[in-house]
Amino acid sequence: ISSRMLLAPIVSRAPLLAAATRPPAAAITMLAGPELIDAGVSIDTFAPQFLWLLIVAFPRSKITEKVMGPIIPLIALSLVHFAIVLMAATAPGGTEPIAIFADVFDPAKNQLDGMVRLFEVRDFVAEEWPHVLIWDLFVGRAIWLDSLERDVGFAWPALLLTNGIGPPGMLLYVLICLVTGKGLPTLGYTPSEEK
Repeated sequence: ISSRMLLAPIVSRAPLLAAATRPPAAAITMLAGPELIDAGVSIDTFAPQFLWLLIVAFPRSKITEKVMGPIIPLIALSLVHFAIVLMAATAPGGTEPIAIFADVFDPAKNQLDGMVRLFEVRDFVAEEWPHVLIWDLFVGRAIWLDSLERDVGFAWPALLLTNGIGPPGMLLYVLICLVTGKGLPTLGYTPSEEK
């Protein structure tokens, strides 16, 4: 039994692993639309988790500050996301979601039904999933920076919740700030009279 046979069930579900186990000639042919979109989605799914680990588990570490202080990780993830959007939009049927998306914002139609229809389009999901993960990380980074600046020592539950389901994590952070007497989080805003 070869290692490739043992890895087959795992590799079939993970495009990055599939590319890593192929011979070089096959890996070059992987650089096609759907496979490249899959690889981009994998990158934008797993790379943020390392960044979340830094801000949750090591919020005051110099490594965390060097990596997450600048906005570079978010820019890099956004570039991968933009590549996914371009590849998906230029694929056959790639503009199909635009008409459905217009229906979502039509008050005469059911918005949830429109979103269900959108999520039936694979390339829309390929765009939307990284979109959600990157925006959640953007908010998580804002919470992390605010917690450092205002010395809110108990931000990790809010960060975990933000990573898991987004906006409720920010609400939890607001609650933590209020309960600990820190007031509403600024998340980067400073009134003009305080500048």
